[in-house]
Amino acid sequence: MRIAYVAGPGDACGTFDYWARGLHDPRTPVVAYSSMFYSVVAGIDATALILIEQDKQPASPDPRFQFIYTPHRRGRRRLGYRIDEFAFSATVLPHLRDFRPDVIIVGTDAPNRLVRSLPPAGRIILTAHNSFWPMGHRPDNLRARLRLLSTKRAMQRIDLAVNTSGECAFQVAALGGPSGMRSFTEIPQVLETFYPKAIAPRPVAQSLLYLGRIEANKGVFDLLGAFTGLAKDYPDLHLGFAGTGSADAALKEAVATSDCADRITIHGLLPATDVHRLLDRTDLLVCPTRTASGEGLALVVVEAAVHGVPTILSSIVPAKMLLPDGCLEFPVDDMGALAETMRSVVENPEAYTRLRTAVSTQRSQFINRAESWGSQLYRALALPLQVS
Repeated sequence: MRIAYVAGPGDACGTFDYWARGLHDPRTPVVAYSSMFYSVVAGIDATALILIEQDKQPASPDPRFQFIYTPHRRGRRRLGYRIDEFAFSATVLPHLRDFRPDVIIVGTDAPNRLVRSLPPAGRIILTAHNSFWPMGHRPDNLRARLRLLSTKRAMQRIDLAVNTSGECAFQVAALGGPSGMRSFTEIPQVLETFYPKAIAPRPVAQSLLYLGRIEANKGVFDLLGAFTGLAKDYPDLHLGFAGTGSADAALKEAVATSDCADRITIHGLLPATDVHRLLDRTDLLVCPTRTASGEGLALVVVEAAVHGVPTILSSIVPAKMLLPDGCLEFPVDDMGALAETMRSVVENPEAYTRLRTAVSTQRSQFINRAESWGSQLYRALALPLQVS
């Protein structure tokens, strides 16, 4: 079997170097998608073409895997964005045609133009890591509807889907993509290195953490405002922000002028090992994503859960599907509701203990490799296409 994989923006080649040595990529706290892809290819004795966005090659080449650099400029808007998507598609398509794949795997970040123009293959598999709209808020303005219409046309080329969450699966199906027995949903798998064998009891929620990109649309300023009001009543309460983003400077300035600046820590960008050390000292994760920023899953909720840490999250975060009794939800974009939800946990040790107990009993799903992306990909490859 000849499998072509449009690998997206991640460092798939760097992950291959770890995989080739029998190691997991330590730069990510979960088993990397590309690492699982290599294992599937090797396990079924296939050959693979991996189209990567970094100009590099494996340290130790393997004849089963061919890496080709296909540059993809990202970040521009309007006309610049269209030009970059056209250029990427024009670069990728000749390599796919030359390879003559039996299977093509593309992600939701692949340009619709590229998906519509994919060469014939036995099956085309979509790996859906991102949502197309914030959960429960399908857009209805003209511009968004036209964009989704383009996506619907691209979905007609897709035979099977492997989804990172139930919400991604729902949206793919809603756009006319694969559903039912042609759609598979993974459960993210953490590295065993980051999976504590036992969870120590914590009687109260005093140490709060935001983990992720520091952006206004991720709700970091909502969280700061909610914490500032709550901290006046709870002198032992502390908050940390871990991550980096375009709002770094604005957040630091806002924290510096806060009445409780001495109880807020900005950790910056941390490597995976330090993230899990921090989570091991955390009582409660807060994921206050706003409507302006959708989530395919919110992997940080999974990272926290393996340490027995429950999460307060906004109503557009799909990760709650994996931990229905270990998360508390508040209406998206409602800072008052966020503050009240935080208060309900901080002032009620019994409620906090129930959340923590639920997370501790549900966390084993994140080391069940039968539910991994790689396992779902294998099932998609093995499924007869005529099944509906």
